[in-house]
Amino acid sequence: MFNLSKYFNDGAGLKYFCLVIIIISSTFFLSKISIADEDRALVAPMTVLGKVSVPEQQILFNRLREKLNQHFHIVSHKVLALIAEKGLKSIDIEDCTSSKCVKKVLSIIRNLELQFKTDKMFMFQLVRRENVTQMSLKYAEMSVPEITRKIVTRTCRECGTEKLIQNVDILVQRMFQKLMLKNIALPEKEISLSKKEVALPEKEITRPEGDVTSGEEASSPSPETATPSDLAEKQIPELPVPDPYIQARDTYNQHISKLLLDVTYVLQIFRSGMSVKLEISIDSSGIIVDQEIIKSSGSQDFDDTTMMTLEEIQFDPLPDAMLKFGNYAVILQIQNSR
Repeated sequence: MFNLSKYFNDGAGLKYFCLVIIIISSTFFLSKISIADEDRALVAPMTVLGKVSVPEQQILFNRLREKLNQHFHIVSHKVLALIAEKGLKSIDIEDCTSSKCVKKVLSIIRNLELQFKTDKMFMFQLVRRENVTQMSLKYAEMSVPEITRKIVTRTCRECGTEKLIQNVDILVQRMFQKLMLKNIALPEKEISLSKKEVALPEKEITRPEGDVTSGEEASSPSPETATPSDLAEKQIPELPVPDPYIQARDTYNQHISKLLLDVTYVLQIFRSGMSVKLEISIDSSGIIVDQEIIKSSGSQDFDDTTMMTLEEIQFDPLPDAMLKFGNYAVILQIQNSR
C-alpha cells in the first residue's frame, strides 16, 4: 500500500495534501449547487380566458405543476404576487398591450432570474369558448423572455375535468419531448403471447382417397404464424392527430414572413441595422386592425414608415382553424437590409 507518512513528516507535503482535499471538496460542493440551480424552473401563474370555474382552474394548474416537478424543482408562483401589486395580470409579454407593460414585465423577470438563479420559465394558459377548451404551455428563457423557445397546445371539445387532466399530462409530455429530456416516454407494456396465442404444431392433414390435390394447392405456402414482433407492431398506438390550429398558424406565419420582405426593402433608405419590434392584430379578412410598438428603433421616422408600410399590406384571410380565437395577434421584429 502507498505510504503517505513520509510526506506527512514534511510540512510542505502536508500542506499540498490538505490543499488537494480542499479543492476536491469544493469541486464536489459546487457541482451539487450547479445541478440544483439547473433543475429549477419558474412556473408563472396560469392565465385564463373564458368562463372556467376557480376549482377547475386550480385542479388543472396543480396537475401541471405535479408533472413539471418530475424534472424540475418548481419555484412557487406565489413569488409573482408582486405582478398584481404593479397592476399586471400576467408575466407573459404577449399578454401586454403597451410598451410600458412590457418594460415592467422584463424588469420583474430579470429580478426573479437573479434571485432564484434559474433561466427556465413555463407559462400555462387556458382558453374556453362555449364547449371548446384549449390549453397552451410555453417555455421561455428568463434572459430573453420576449422569445418563446417552445410552445405546445391541446384542444378538447366537450371535455370534463378528468379528460382535461389527461390533456394536461399529454401537454407536459410533448413539452418534455421538445426539450429532449430523458425518461419522458410512457412505460411500454411487455407484450407476451398468451396460451391461446402460442402457435401449436400443425397436424398432418389426411385427405380422403378420392381427393386429388392440384399442383397449385400443393405449392401454395401455408399462412405464417404471427410472431411476437408482428403482434407488437399491431399494438403500437397511433400517433396523435396534429393540432389543426398549430398547423394553420405555422403556415400563416410563413405567409407573413414572405410579405415582410417588401417592408424591409422600403426601409433601405434608413441607416443599415435599424430595427423595430411591434405587435400587430390581424382580423379574419387579413387586414391589420391594430399596431403597437413594443421596442422602438430610436427613430420616429423609421417607426412611422414601418407602420404605414404594414398598413398597406393585404394579408390572406385567416384560416378556418384560427377563426374561433378571434383576431390573430403576432409580434414582429423588422430590420432594414441592404
